[in-house]
Amino acid sequence: MPEEAPDIAALRAAVAADPYASAPYKNLAVLLCQSGKLQEARDVLARAVELLPANASLWSRLARVQADTGDAVASMSSLQRTEALAPTDAPTWQLVGSLHAESGRWAQAQRALEAAAALDPGSAAIEMILARANQELGDVASALEGLERAAHRDPGNLGLAVRQGLMLPQIYEGHEDLRDWRKRYTQGLGELTAGINGFAQRAAEVLELGQHNFLLAYQGEDDLELQRGYSRFLAALAARVKPEWQHTRAPDFDGGRRLRVGFPGNIFRDCTAGRYFERWITALDPARFERFVYHTAPVMDAVTRRIAAGCEHFVVCRSGNVDTIARIAADRLDVLVQPDVGMTPLSYLLSAVRVAPVQLAGWGHPVTTGSNNIDGYLTCGAMEPADAQAHYVEKLLMLPGLGVDYAMPAPVTPLPRSALGLPEGKRLYVCAQSLFKVHPDMDNLLARIVAGDEGALLLFFQAPARTVTEQFGDRVQHAFEAHGIQPEGQLKFLPRMDAVNFRRLLAAADVVIDTVHWSGGNTSLDALSVGTPVVTWPGRFMRGRQTAAMLTMMGLEELIATDADSYVRLAIGVASDRERNRALREAIAARRDALFGRPEPLAALSATLLALGAGSRP
Repeated sequence: MPEEAPDIAALRAAVAADPYASAPYKNLAVLLCQSGKLQEARDVLARAVELLPANASLWSRLARVQADTGDAVASMSSLQRTEALAPTDAPTWQLVGSLHAESGRWAQAQRALEAAAALDPGSAAIEMILARANQELGDVASALEGLERAAHRDPGNLGLAVRQGLMLPQIYEGHEDLRDWRKRYTQGLGELTAGINGFAQRAAEVLELGQHNFLLAYQGEDDLELQRGYSRFLAALAARVKPEWQHTRAPDFDGGRRLRVGFPGNIFRDCTAGRYFERWITALDPARFERFVYHTAPVMDAVTRRIAAGCEHFVVCRSGNVDTIARIAADRLDVLVQPDVGMTPLSYLLSAVRVAPVQLAGWGHPVTTGSNNIDGYLTCGAMEPADAQAHYVEKLLMLPGLGVDYAMPAPVTPLPRSALGLPEGKRLYVCAQSLFKVHPDMDNLLARIVAGDEGALLLFFQAPARTVTEQFGDRVQHAFEAHGIQPEGQLKFLPRMDAVNFRRLLAAADVVIDTVHWSGGNTSLDALSVGTPVVTWPGRFMRGRQTAAMLTMMGLEELIATDADSYVRLAIGVASDRERNRALREAIAARRDALFGRPEPLAALSATLLALGAGSRP
């Protein structure tokens, strides 16, 4: 057994000598976490709170480690104990807020971070997380005000500058508002790039940058140059502090051993991208592939456990971007596959550096990474337009079918509308996307549907934040007013549902209306799995063409609109014509096997990975 590090041994001795002193427990836990011994750190802190149950800082640190070991329930319980003790120091409230934010509990995060900010006004670390919480809660003005306060106290802070320059709202007031925010973003990125030398002394801050550009792609525009600019900005700063992450290692895979392929991300759980890409990992032949998964999410669920059981190496990476990237580099992968660049700050940084001979991206967030260090982009060929390559920095690698082996969702027992809280006498048009995906171009379509069908009821799902739902609802009502439509309950927002009740709701719909510019993925598959027709109008980019590809695979092109008029006409016709609706449902039930459980995409993925690993260029 290797000898324990002297500093850890010394702290263990300090704990034993005075078990009622809190500092040795905290310091020992930090060192154990840095050594990758998360469970030991958890045990140390659990013992500490037994002896010192009134110490809020110990409870918050225990919550941190519990989250990092994937125990979300225990972490939440420890957070509640922390808050009940009413901490009087900013770092404890900051940690509480950070943990709430990681799990998407934005109102709780805001409350804790405001308490931290009151104790340490203008702290950059606090205001950056608080800005994210306010952004998620629909209060961009407060987010920017807090960042400005922090920038006044710490004017050279890289994270503050990036967040200020690249802030975007979830809901736009309309087309002009969207254009203004895009112009602001473009100018902000330009200013960051032009001033990059000014960050030279603090370039290391890029390694833990908390910015992601997730919302940019929902503007419906060509983001190639903006993505390229942001990636170059990250790469240039990272190269100053980690030049070894920019060196290309020559491929050394000759087919005489298994291909070492790694998958980093926070999607290896029950979520949209997790359901899409799970079998990219678990279905690879273990005789030909040695699979490495780097799980960065603060939660582990049934999907996580399936993936962990279905690969050779499963590592929880929760100790920061630098440690995570260093771990990936140390494993000397042949191929690195990032299915979800764009979902987290780490994914942007990792795509901007070089840690494997071949680096690929997938469409967990379907927009180019903009990075010269990503060699190829794995995509679904049926979803791409004819000019697709012009939208990507990376070389496109087309996969057949859906590009994934997607399992048929479990069947659900239909419920009457009354049991779902829905009226019987209305025609239900369900738009099941998150509200930030609903582009202002949808507003006119929605108003025209209501104007053309007096029995229409538009159903949406509430955003996690009430303000965001209200902002969206106000925008749609303005579109109704522009069409002379009096508000008579044509718009309803449903609470978020579990997977079973969500599919029951879709089954009860007359029609699912797809969003323009960003179409349904999992949502459309869920609708088709229960036999409900989906009407779509494909856009310019892959992210707006997913549903159209599904319908084409099923031979149901009649549900694909070609312009605004045909979209409105199709939606009303499918919802109103009972016989047509019944025939479509029968056709969907008969043809949906074209989408689910298909082996072809995985066979193509396997061949592509082996060829690239052996030195073929994308």
